[in-house]
Parts: sequence; structure tokens; C-alpha cells
Amino acid sequence: MNGQNAKSLSISFRIDEGVVEHNNRDFIAKNVDGERVADNITYTRRDIREMYNELFGQALSEYNAKQKRSDRRIADYYEHVKKIGYVKPFYEVVVQFGDIDTCGLKSGKWETAKLMLDDYMKGFEKRNPNLKVFNAVMHLDEASPHLHIDFIPVAHKNQKGLSVKNSMSGALREQGFTSFNRNQNEWAAWEEQERDIMIDILRKYNLSRDIKNVRREHLTVDEYKTHAAQKAEIRKINEHINELKKKNPADLTPDEIELIKNQNDIMRSEILKRDEKISSLSRKLGAKFVPLEIFSDDKLQYVAAELEKANVPSVEESNTLHIPDYAQKTAAAIAAAYKPTAERNGVRDRIRLDIDRLVYCSENLGDLFDKLKERGYQIKNGKHIAVKPTFAERFVRLKSLGEAYLPKNLEQRIAERDKFPTAVREKFVTANAVEKKFHIAITDVMIAVKQFRITPRKTDPKLIYAFKNDAHINYLSEQLCTIAEFNLGSREQIYSKAEELKNGIDGKTAKLKELSGEIPTLKSDITQLRRLFSVGDNPKRLDTMEQVKQAAAREIADKHNVKSAEDIADLEKRLKSLQSEDKSIKAELSDEQLKLKRVSDLITAYENIVEGNYIDNLIRLQREQEQVKTIDKRT
Repeated sequence: MNGQNAKSLSISFRIDEGVVEHNNRDFIAKNVDGERVADNITYTRRDIREMYNELFGQALSEYNAKQKRSDRRIADYYEHVKKIGYVKPFYEVVVQFGDIDTCGLKSGKWETAKLMLDDYMKGFEKRNPNLKVFNAVMHLDEASPHLHIDFIPVAHKNQKGLSVKNSMSGALREQGFTSFNRNQNEWAAWEEQERDIMIDILRKYNLSRDIKNVRREHLTVDEYKTHAAQKAEIRKINEHINELKKKNPADLTPDEIELIKNQNDIMRSEILKRDEKISSLSRKLGAKFVPLEIFSDDKLQYVAAELEKANVPSVEESNTLHIPDYAQKTAAAIAAAYKPTAERNGVRDRIRLDIDRLVYCSENLGDLFDKLKERGYQIKNGKHIAVKPTFAERFVRLKSLGEAYLPKNLEQRIAERDKFPTAVREKFVTANAVEKKFHIAITDVMIAVKQFRITPRKTDPKLIYAFKNDAHINYLSEQLCTIAEFNLGSREQIYSKAEELKNGIDGKTAKLKELSGEIPTLKSDITQLRRLFSVGDNPKRLDTMEQVKQAAAREIADKHNVKSAEDIADLEKRLKSLQSEDKSIKAELSDEQLKLKRVSDLITAYENIVEGNYIDNLIRLQREQEQVKTIDKRT
């Protein structure tokens, strides 16, 4: 295999211009083996105009119906997209595992490459619901297997133009990809995801990734990603400029003219500078990079940090660090020295809580990161965003904190941050005088949490912290439920309800005490009466003791006016009735005891709130608890 690692393959995921006729072999290029064209696998083959009508037809009709001027109506959206130039009618990605040496016909991995590409293709649309594939084919008639996937990006709920339209950035944003800056946009994040999928498929077949382009792998993670993102940005801008050049100069805006004159040269200059830096780094190292798999995120971050201290370059990727081959022993020694500690879990919990609180006072993800920096955090942008607070020794990936802390999910949480506070404000409007005090207290808690004045506690430790999972807010909300259930509108009504429940509990307790004596006595009487009538008219068979018992039973029979065995049935009915009454009163008593506890909690909370120092008490209690913990640690 020409020196290639038999257990590793390179991956290739690239954006292509897309020539559907070539993909479908409407014409045969020189690099195609005509005898193997029939081996190609076609997954989807649909007319693009038909797809446009299916995807955008209704939105186009709705858009045109709103236009009062006929010149603003769009007759054919497909032709419109082709004409405007800055949006492509469709996009194509080419996906490949290995190359002619590692996955060619005589390589031994031709069939494996086919299977892996098939796995990738079958998951593409599930992962990318906004990328509508109209043409997809696996080519098996060239040097090595590869996929051509042609798709139309669809974005919904657009503010301008069609409500549903062709927009790659919009489609990717809807799928959860975020643009932090020009170097790390939706495209770059999406491409990273797709390459991660390819790496996962490699692992499924017991293979690892072989990084072919050593020159780029000598970069740090940030340098590597910045370079890739810049190339994508340059390509996009240059494509736009080329389209502008085709227009009549009279139709160009001053900004477009300036872009044609200057921007292309400026961006080209930046790329040249970047390439010079890459070349310099490559010459400095000149080593082959090999993968080091580490499946603990904390351990991976530890090894990466220690390698950086030792001036050893590395490229981080999912659960793998790519390191120079000369540093394998150094990396192994560092990995062996790693010791997991319980303290690291505590660090992660503190980071989670900081982020959870800042979600409620951030405008967007960038603003959240700025606020983290204000609190002393360092932010490391790369394939996986990582943060380092002042109380931690090394960076922690957001990914390792859980799904809720991935950038796309944080964006969603920020977008929904006002739902709970808004609901509280809306309920305040229709609340009675007592309820208003509790709504104000809930609002005060939310403000104190956002201002980091109090450290919140979760109602459910298994869930992320949110206002609806805040123990203090939940406690206050429970009081509102009590107020509503008992229709309490004043302090007097609250205390009156408590007195009413207490009196009811006292009465039921007395009744249960009475029944606790009556039921056992009646049960014993019935037992003796049954024995009395079972003996019959021949008491001589009984010994002296039994005769005494029978005499006592006859007294019981006289007490209850029982003349025969049939009369006992009435006593049994009464026993069942008493037992049923006992059970019912016990259930009512338990219910009223719970209600009294709720009203008692309400009284305590109400008095604390009325005194006006509810938040101050929480802060004081928190400080006392922290002091106790500090003393416990010292002792």
C-alpha cells in the first residue's frame, strides 16, 4: 500500500461545482472506464425544476400574490435564482474514503470503501433535513469509489422575499449551525460535522483517519480551521465577484464596483500570507502525523495541554489527537501520567451553572462568550469550542458538558430565554393582591440569579439549571398553587384556612380514636357469637372453661339482641360500615394534614416576603452554609 497504514484511510469531503450530466454519465470523460459505468449506484435522480416547484411552489405563489407591481413578481424561481448570481441553484459535495493507492481496484479495500460510502449516503438526508437531494450517485467506474451528492438548500420563515427559499446559510442555521465570526461560519461548522461522521464510519470498520496533507497538520487547531474557513470565504467572494463582472457596469452599485476593484486583491494577499505561514511551519517540523485515540474528553484535554507546554504541535479531532510521529513516546508518557479526579466533575458542574445563568442575560452566543470572558473565562475556538474558568487548570470542551451546551443548543436556549419571565409577567397582570407578592418574589429571585448574587439550586439535579428547574422559584410557585386551590386573597383568609383545617383535623382525630375502640370490640363480639351458635343445644359436651365462655357469649347476644346465627349478619354489616368509615376518615385526615402543611408553608413564605427581605435571607443562608462547608473541609 505504498507505505500507507493498513489500518488507516484518508477522508475527502469537498464542495464541488457540480456537473449533473457528468455525474449521470450523459457524457463520458477520459478518466471514466466505460465498461464499468453499469456498476455505478444511483440513489436519487430527479429533475431539478420539478424539485424547485415541489419545494418552493407554494411560497412563490404566496409571494407573487402580495406584489402589487407586476415587475416584482417572479415567474420562475429556478430561473430567478440562476439569474441573480449570488445564490447557486444547487450545491454538490464529493465524498471519498482513501485514494487510488488505498481504495483502488487492486487495493483490497475497494469493497470496504463502497460500504462506507453507502453508510454515509444513507444518513445524509437524515442529518441534513434542509438539504434536499435531487441527484446522488456513487461512481465505481473511476480510479476509486466516491460519491457525488447534489442538493438544494431550503430555508423557512424568511423575513424578506419568499417565506421558503434557496439559502445555504439559512438552511444550515435551521439545522443548528452557527456563525461566530467570518472564520467560523455555518459552512465550516457543517463541514466539520460531516467529516466527523466520516471518521465515525471509519471506526465502525475498525479503521482510523490517515491525514494525507502533512503540511496543514502542523498547524494548531485554530490555525488549521482559520485557514480552511478563509479559503471557503475567499472562494465564495471570488465567485460573487466573477458574477458581478458579467453585469453591465451601469447596473453596478458603488459598493459592488469597489468590491471588484479592491476586495479580490486584498483577500488574495491574506491567503498568500496564510500559506507562507503554513509553509514555514511545515519546513520547521517535516514529520508525519499519527493518530492518538483518547476517549475521555478530560484526558484528551490534559494530554493536549501538556503537549503544548512541551512545544509539541497537535491537531484535535473528536476523540483523537494527531501528533508528530517523533512525539509518540512523549504523548504516551503524558497520557499515562493522567489521573482523573472527582474535582473535575465539580469544575464541570460550576461551568454548567455559570453558562446556565448567563443564557438568561445574553443576546446571542457571541454575547454569552463575552460575558464568560468578563467572568475570567478563556475561550478557545476550534473544531470543538472549549472554555477555561479561573478555577480550572485546563480547558473544558462545551461538548463534554452535555448536549444542552453544544453551540446550536445554546443558541436555541438563548432564543427561548424570555419564555418563563414573560409567563410570570403575564400572570402578574391578573393576580390578586397575595399572588402579586409571590410573582414579585419570583422575579426578584430571577434577577438575583442573573446578577450572581445567589447560587441557585436545582429542583431536579439530573436536568440542566433553568428558572423552571430552580428550587427557590419552584417553592414560590408551589405557594401560588396553594393560593389558587383555596382561593385565598388576603392574609386573613390564609390564617382562617389554616384554622379551619386544624379544627377539621382535630375532629377527625377524635372520631378515629372512638372507632379505634369500637371496631376491635365489635370484631371480638362477632367471633364469640359465632362460637355460641355453633355449639348448638348440647352444652354438656363443653368443659368448665368453655361453659364460662359460652355464658359470656350469651351476655353479648343479649347486649346486641341476637337470637340466632342469622342475626349475626347485621353485626357483620355494621362492622364493615365502621371499617369503611375508619378508612375514609384516615384518608381525609391525611389529605387535610397535607393541606395544613401547605398552608403553613404558605404562611411562612408570605411572612418572609411581607417583611421585605426574602432575597437577603436567601443570601444570608447561603453564606452560612458556605462557612459550614469551609469549616468541615478544614477539620
